[in-house]
Amino acid sequence: MRTEPNTPPDAGGQSLLELRENFIRIADATFAFQTELRTRLREIDRKALNAQVLVKRHGKQLAGYGVVAQSFREGAQRMQDAAADVRGAIQPLMSGFMHSLRESQIVDKLAARGAGAARSTLEQSAQRRSTHVEQMRRSSDRLRQALERFDSVVAELEYVVVNGRIEASLKGDGQFALAQVSTDMDRAVILVRDMLHNYVENIEKALL
Repeated sequence: MRTEPNTPPDAGGQSLLELRENFIRIADATFAFQTELRTRLREIDRKALNAQVLVKRHGKQLAGYGVVAQSFREGAQRMQDAAADVRGAIQPLMSGFMHSLRESQIVDKLAARGAGAARSTLEQSAQRRSTHVEQMRRSSDRLRQALERFDSVVAELEYVVVNGRIEASLKGDGQFALAQVSTDMDRAVILVRDMLHNYVENIEKALL
């Protein structure tokens, strides 16, 4: 029975075309996500710094808000760390995709040659592909875990921002300035949250 070139049986249950499409889907979504994320994280860090500067400028009048401003900076740093974990998890996943694509192409060509292909060569290439598919599974799990941690960090900062808005409403003369800082931070964090959820939704279909 002849095996179709684009649908070789493999450990991942994916054809060459499916692997290619999933690779492109993840690559495109990741590029867009990381490019936008760098901008948003810089914005959050800048707003957190602005909050601390504002507190120092008003002295004791806004002393109570200093804890919130410090939490902004700490949350911004945790987001940077979480983003770095996501980047570190993506790299081995993309490497696994590339190697799986290469081995799938080799298996396709050998399968198309039928009896003219050395069985041992075909088996070796199929085994290498299975190994790369397993690497992709592990990398997918690692990426999911990194994204979950990132989501938790964002949720924590959202909570801090809500507290900041409440605190700002109690500060009398400094209320307007603090309210503006808190509102700006709230919007920035929500944008990151929505970006993250959209990215997860886009790539989940391609993850093993």
